[in-house]
Amino acid sequence: MTDPIEQAFERIRAEAMRRNGSVPDLNKNDAFRRPPAPKGGVEKRKKGRASGLDGRQKRYVRGAESLGSVLNKEIQRRGWGKDIAGGWVTSNWEELVGAKIAQHTRVEMIKDKKLFITCDSTAWATNLRMMQRQILQVIAEKVGPNIITELRIFGPQAPSWRKGPLHVKGRGPRDTYG
Repeated sequence: MTDPIEQAFERIRAEAMRRNGSVPDLNKNDAFRRPPAPKGGVEKRKKGRASGLDGRQKRYVRGAESLGSVLNKEIQRRGWGKDIAGGWVTSNWEELVGAKIAQHTRVEMIKDKKLFITCDSTAWATNLRMMQRQILQVIAEKVGPNIITELRIFGPQAPSWRKGPLHVKGRGPRDTYG
């Protein structure tokens, strides 16, 4: 008794022999190649999508630009490069200065190439002022020169003593905060 799959292959081989007189050798890599064009004439192309060697449709590949290159061109055309670099500094502050400093500082805003920073205490503000040159160098290395040229570092905000309708004019109690 023969295998049904073997019988199916025998029928396919017999049909192939009847049609063109040869049976493809499935063990070779070129088993699915087209036969050569007929002599004296041009082979007609089939309509529709081309197929690969395995009979599947080939992927349609367009010559389109990638989204990243289109965005970069648009950013350059509109002059948004410095704004985006400033946004990168704000969002990656911890990476620029380190986790310990980032815990005690907060970037408030960027205006006219100046980075405004508030600190938890006056001690942290003083230390950050001493490290200002190194921080500016790191920012220039990461995002480029002339994006941030100056740091404005502030200590914590003192509480307001002007509460309510009845308050005494003056500077309030004389004490340091932070």
